[in-house]
Amino acid sequence: MADLTIKQALIADPQARNADLARAVAADPELQQLQRQLLLDQARIKQALQFAVPDSLQLKLLRQQMLLSQQAQKRRFSGAIALAASIAFVAGLTLNWFNYGYPQMTLGEHALAHVYHEAPYLEQMLAPQPLNQVNAKLASFGAELTDWQQAIVYANFCDFRGTRSLHLVMQTEHGLATVFLVPDSNKLKFEHHFSDNTYRGRSLALKTADLVIVSENDADLQQLPAKLKQQLKFI
Repeated sequence: MADLTIKQALIADPQARNADLARAVAADPELQQLQRQLLLDQARIKQALQFAVPDSLQLKLLRQQMLLSQQAQKRRFSGAIALAASIAFVAGLTLNWFNYGYPQMTLGEHALAHVYHEAPYLEQMLAPQPLNQVNAKLASFGAELTDWQQAIVYANFCDFRGTRSLHLVMQTEHGLATVFLVPDSNKLKFEHHFSDNTYRGRSLALKTADLVIVSENDADLQQLPAKLKQQLKFI
């Protein structure tokens, strides 16, 4: 794919469900940044549309979405360009909503955006992470995992709206669970429980950080929070 074509395809499908597109994004940090921004923009738009707004404005947004859907079906690539313009258009409409006192993106919504951003190429990055190496990363947050028995298959730093955080993926008996350790200095609105059509999540406010667990399996959210709260020690 040419670079412009890749970007157009990514704008049309920020989750990069196409295998070729996912590989291209996994190999290019610039595309990864673009994908992250698109996913965050989608989450912001979704949040904004959940608030009560004048009926006339809702109607305009619905008409705009329908128009873009028709254009995408008729012309794939030109539809991608139209979608980019649409995102800018809707973002412009919703900007005033955020400026006039509506809550900002929540901790859970930001966590979901991260999970969707990593999903297309996460499998290529999974590898067993020794506990001592995980604890070396946790140490920068003044924390460590003690007597932890479950496999950790991914551990890397990430950004939560300007707050340096830690992104972990754990192998459980039910599948994979994502865990974020986010310093409590973050500016995101805290929420204990959150979900969408695919994932469910739970947040814990610990000593100096917020712990966010995301999984497709309810059993993980019933077991992991208690284990982590008990075995994640703050120095």
